[in-house]
Amino acid sequence: MLIKKWINAFLGTVLLLLTAIIGYVLWIKLNSNALWNIVNEQCIPLQQSALSCLKIDSDQQYVLFKDKKGPLHNLVIPTDKITGIESARLLERNTPDYFAIAWQERESVSSQAKISISDDLLAVAVNSQYGRSQDQLHIHIACLKPEVSQQLNQVSSEITTDWAKLSTELVGHHYLAQKLQKAPAKFDNAFNQLNEYVVKHHDEMGNYGLAMVQLKDGSKVLLANRFSIWDLNLGSAGELLDYQCLANQ
Repeated sequence: MLIKKWINAFLGTVLLLLTAIIGYVLWIKLNSNALWNIVNEQCIPLQQSALSCLKIDSDQQYVLFKDKKGPLHNLVIPTDKITGIESARLLERNTPDYFAIAWQERESVSSQAKISISDDLLAVAVNSQYGRSQDQLHIHIACLKPEVSQQLNQVSSEITTDWAKLSTELVGHHYLAQKLQKAPAKFDNAFNQLNEYVVKHHDEMGNYGLAMVQLKDGSKVLLANRFSIWDLNLGSAGELLDYQCLANQ
C-alpha cells in the first residue's frame, strides 16, 4: 500500500513537472519572433542607432542590440533570419563568425559600465534550442559570474584542446570545456568546433548551449552544456553570465 502511494505521488510530481515545462515552452513560443521583428522592422530599415539598436554592421551582417534584461547586457544578432544554434547556416564558410564578432563587441559592456572590465571577467554565450525565448540567433555579451571565473581558473590545468567534462559543476550543471587554438581558421569557429563533438557523439546542435570565456592566463575556453530534462538543465549557457556586473561595481 505504501509503495503504491509512493508511486502515485512520484508519477503525480513528474506529471506536474512536465505540464509546467510544456506550458512554459508554449508561452515562450507565442512570443518567439519578437526579437526578430524589432531587428528586421526597426533596426535594419532605419540603418541607424536607436535606443536598443546600438550598432548596425551591414558588412558583417549583424546588429549590436541592448537587451532589457540587466543594465549591462548586449546581444549580437544576425541581420539574416537564423533561428539559433541548431541552424546549419552557422557551419557554412560564407556565414560571418558571429561568436567571434560577439567577443569583439565585449568592450560595449565596459562602455556602458563606464569602467574598464578585464577580459577574464567577460563572456559571450548562446542558449540551446530549448533554453531560449527567441527563435532568432542572439549571442549574449555580459560579465561572467565571479564564482564561475574562480572555478574555471582553479581547474584550468585540466582543460585541453579536446572536449572533456569539467570535474566541477558550474552553476549546478555539468559542462564540457575545450581550449581554443590561438588563431582558428574562420571555418573552425566555435560553432564548428562544437559540431565536431556533436557529430562524433551522434547528437544534435540544438541540444547544446555554448559560451566562451578567457582565463587569467589569456587562454580562451569554450564551454558547452547539454539539455537534459531530468537534470532540470535547459542547456542555457547564459546562466554563466551576470547581467548586473555586480563584481565590477
